[in-house]
Amino acid sequence: MSYITFTEEDINTRVVDCQRKMGEQGFDALLVSAESNLTYYCNFHTHAPWTTFTRSSFLFIPRTGKPLLYVHVFQVPDAQQITIGCDVRGYESLTGPTASQLKGLMEELNIANGTIGMEKGNEQVIGFQLNLYEELKSELPNVQFTDASSLIWSQRMIKSSKEIACIRKACVATSYAHDKVFANIKEGMTEREISRLVQMYMLEGGADSPGFVILTSGIENYDRISKTATDRILVDGDYIFLDVGARYNGYWSDFCRTGVIGAASEERKAYQQKIHEVTLRASEVMRPGVPVAEVARACAREMERVGIDANFECGRFGHGMGLMSTEPPSITIYDDTVLEEGMIINLEPGLVNELGVFNLEENFVITKDGSDILSGGSRELHSTI
Repeated sequence: MSYITFTEEDINTRVVDCQRKMGEQGFDALLVSAESNLTYYCNFHTHAPWTTFTRSSFLFIPRTGKPLLYVHVFQVPDAQQITIGCDVRGYESLTGPTASQLKGLMEELNIANGTIGMEKGNEQVIGFQLNLYEELKSELPNVQFTDASSLIWSQRMIKSSKEIACIRKACVATSYAHDKVFANIKEGMTEREISRLVQMYMLEGGADSPGFVILTSGIENYDRISKTATDRILVDGDYIFLDVGARYNGYWSDFCRTGVIGAASEERKAYQQKIHEVTLRASEVMRPGVPVAEVARACAREMERVGIDANFECGRFGHGMGLMSTEPPSITIYDDTVLEEGMIINLEPGLVNELGVFNLEENFVITKDGSDILSGGSRELHSTI
């Protein structure tokens, strides 16, 4: 199967929808600078996302007309080749453009007055220096810079069929990596060796790049559910919690599977089975029109039904996913999002005790009539015996 890419029609549809929403919500333009938003609105991405604060990028999306991407000259040749539906300009200073330069571009685009939306709110981040933002506000006294996170998420939470296909590819790679790594784990290996293996298997399974590896093992670590790999040596009886994510064309997977060094006890198997049952039964309420809060309540009800306290302390029962490994909505009783077709929902009710981390996160896409599961791999408690 050929690589999944986004066309001019795909990107232009996003921009036109964004411009329509800007008109409805009173924005004269958007100024976005976070890498995920740059990718979403013009297909721009860098070789090292989120690992450098050098060479900030700026995308101006006026209410009418063509967007303008402003990047360092180092990135201009690549940007001119990979971006879609926007003009590209370059600035020369490695420390970034000046406020006066940004003002000049905004005047050229006729957006130096009015209301400009920015990434100031929920799960968004401005991708350039705060000092520059403050200077830009001083340079443009007739501009009101306001939060556009609700507008951005109203688009990004609903995935197109092509976006879902990319996420499915990432999930396939992760499913392959989970099964392959647990088939090769042995007593005496270190956590770091396992982490390297699972990343290699994600690539072997079709990912563009490994995204992250959370690896928890040993009774002294079971409450460390966001732990990264160490030089700890695995010994008989260790429970292994492995939560990983892969990336395909910028889109993520994120789910966990578990195993034991040696024989898996019946008690551990029972907890594993109960958590998987809780996750799948809670997912049965998911369909368009259902509030996210009801999904959270379903998770809580199912945990209570099987006699398990929800103490997997990640702050929620799950989350959205897309160009970031976690995105809105949050599966909590206080999130007022209503499910729509095309949303990606990762469910992760769980339990932590002296026996291990019992969590079988699953990635779902909301369909017209319910939901389909995207994550795979064996849900059995893997054993080295």
